[in-house]
Amino acid sequence: MRHLLPRIGNRQSAIGNRQSALLALALVERVWKHLAVVRFFRRPSNSEGLGVSRSLVSIIQPILSGDPALAGGLAANLDAPSAYRREFLWLVDTDDAAAQAICADLIASHPQVDVRMILLPPPAVTENPKLIKLVAGARAAQGEIICVLDDDTRMPPYGLEQLLPALDTPGVGLAFGLPYYVSFDSIWSALVACFVNSNSLMTYLPYASLSEPLTINGMCYALRRDVLEAIGGFGGLEHIVADDFAVAQRVRAGGYRLVQTGLRHAIATTVDGPGAYARIIQRWLIFPRESLMRHLAPRKLALFYGVTLMPLAGPWLALLGIFGRGPNRALGLAYLVYSYVIFAHLEAAYLGNPTPRRWRWLVPFVYLLTPIQALAALLSPQRINWRGHLIAVEPGGGIRILRHRTPLV
Repeated sequence: MRHLLPRIGNRQSAIGNRQSALLALALVERVWKHLAVVRFFRRPSNSEGLGVSRSLVSIIQPILSGDPALAGGLAANLDAPSAYRREFLWLVDTDDAAAQAICADLIASHPQVDVRMILLPPPAVTENPKLIKLVAGARAAQGEIICVLDDDTRMPPYGLEQLLPALDTPGVGLAFGLPYYVSFDSIWSALVACFVNSNSLMTYLPYASLSEPLTINGMCYALRRDVLEAIGGFGGLEHIVADDFAVAQRVRAGGYRLVQTGLRHAIATTVDGPGAYARIIQRWLIFPRESLMRHLAPRKLALFYGVTLMPLAGPWLALLGIFGRGPNRALGLAYLVYSYVIFAHLEAAYLGNPTPRRWRWLVPFVYLLTPIQALAALLSPQRINWRGHLIAVEPGGGIRILRHRTPLV
């Protein structure tokens, strides 16, 4: 028995050493991403003097009722100042009486703004509800620049001046922004907001420092009309569930580059319970599974895993280290404390502190919850609830609506 003790001790020591090495690597990953975000925002801006452009910008917004924040968000975009001439195209379902009423009221109260409401039939069972509206919106748009905004996205003052100058760079086809959440009316809204606010900058920007973006933030992006026409418009993408990835791949296939800009735009989404929270997170995590993870070349896929997925294990590795021995305790504690310090710093420096103090305790909880949710999304049935539409996600990213949403009146 005694001769076995040294072997057991050596094995435990080897495990502890490996854990220490992984914790040190995880901590280095945090430092690198933190510095990548800081370096990104220290780059000189190329927007000076370009805000007086006379280009007409067509802002296309697919709209669906159901969120109490909808009217406020649409009004905020109408009121946001910009030196660009703008037209707003609001795409609304013919059976969505609630959205039609909201849009009609806002159009009447903003006579100085060029707004058109365009009514469309509900999507067919194999059509992406957002993409069919983008097709119709681009067809009706009169501007030299097309800007796509989700209906819960709020453009900041002079936001177009931060987004559009990137399109003047030769070879650039599409420019997109960075989302953060401002809805904290309940713990479920706060959980979604903390998920985004603690991950957005640390996900998009470090990857962009290594490689051209593979996909885009589909909540806010812009491209020139001539580029959109050259790549074939949005038509033909209607049967793909991940609209952001589909648009990004079409732009790249056309020989154009995607550019991550420093525009930070607010998102206001009401999450009214645990079911709604779970559905939102599951949808966000299932989309990459059926788009990025199935269609990337091996080198790009390895980079995606290394920068985005593998670091999700860091918080749990750190938590285990705290309950370990020797340097693992210090490394685990350093990782968790530094992760929160990064969140607090980036929130204050670049997002304007949108997360109220009373909800910041959720951030460490979100760090630990996210890898569990990612694993669940990888193993779960390929079904999502998208704004009330029950959708089956086909292998490879196709779409099939199993049940349409119940229209609101």
